[in-house]
Amino acid sequence: MARKKKNSKSVILLSVIVVVLVAGFFMYKSGVFGGKEMKKITVYSIFQEEEARKILDKFKAETGIDYDILRLPSGEAVSRVQNEMSNPQADFLMGGPADSHQVLKEAGSLEAYASPNASDIADNMKDKDGFWTGFYLNPIAIGINEERWKEKYGSDPYPETFKDLLDPKFKGEIGMSDPATSGTAYTAVASLAQVWGDDEMLNYIKQLLPNLKERPKSGIEPIQKAAKGEYTIGVTFLGDQLKIKYQGNPIVSVVPEAAGYEVGALSIVKGGPNTEAAKKLMDYMLTNEPGELYTQSAYAVSVKASVPIPKGGIDIKTTKYNDAYDLLKAASQRKELQNALKDLK
Repeated sequence: MARKKKNSKSVILLSVIVVVLVAGFFMYKSGVFGGKEMKKITVYSIFQEEEARKILDKFKAETGIDYDILRLPSGEAVSRVQNEMSNPQADFLMGGPADSHQVLKEAGSLEAYASPNASDIADNMKDKDGFWTGFYLNPIAIGINEERWKEKYGSDPYPETFKDLLDPKFKGEIGMSDPATSGTAYTAVASLAQVWGDDEMLNYIKQLLPNLKERPKSGIEPIQKAAKGEYTIGVTFLGDQLKIKYQGNPIVSVVPEAAGYEVGALSIVKGGPNTEAAKKLMDYMLTNEPGELYTQSAYAVSVKASVPIPKGGIDIKTTKYNDAYDLLKAASQRKELQNALKDLK
């Protein structure tokens, strides 16, 4: 009888040990005992997907945090995050103009987090309340396919200003994305509105429409198609043009006066499934390694002085960009200007 009791106690003790070991394993995996958090983070990326994955793969290797990614144009990302506010599906918004993040801040869609790694970023490159933080700078530029230009226009000079694009000879030869869905195009028109006034900007776009071959959703698409020779000119961010140029395409870029620029930003979605992991990603993004990975791939300029301008990149300060561009004003006018642009035929 005593032996049976002893065996019974041994079984109970063994069962307890197994339960403790299993529970301890899962607590370790969840980070309770200093282990790596293995739960996935969901990222909505306005970066091109290949650029985002390079960074996220490094983040995963360093932290053990896996990820899901959905690539969206900035306008669609903003709409999606707002529409999901009652049940957020994403944790982190990566890239896109800061005015898009400002719109989400004002809608109550973002979580405030001031990363200690943002301390060396200029105040005008981050939200004062910590709802978004700048990552890179990128001006709007006119990108030209040199080979198609020579075929069409011979030795004519390249367009140097936005108003040069109104020349009737460019009918069907320009691509510019839709400012309703693309942060790229919205940055361009918002800057023109600030320099020229809303009415003159709207009149300009109305005159430009006959020269546009198309208005795609994605901001990078016009220069991709210009590089393929589908038309001559693409109005996009400079970094996209340089990236495509260094892939072996005959692209030359002009940053005209009144060109807006994006402060490409990062933010954390309020109430997302894994906010703590999103904070870890924000801290990681604001170190030099991802800054260099991104700028070397996208030919943008980092907001951090410790990240060098990439080989082949262009320092925004050497261009004619609109250094007075007010991204907070652009954010406040976004809905109004987009609605006015939709009415143009």
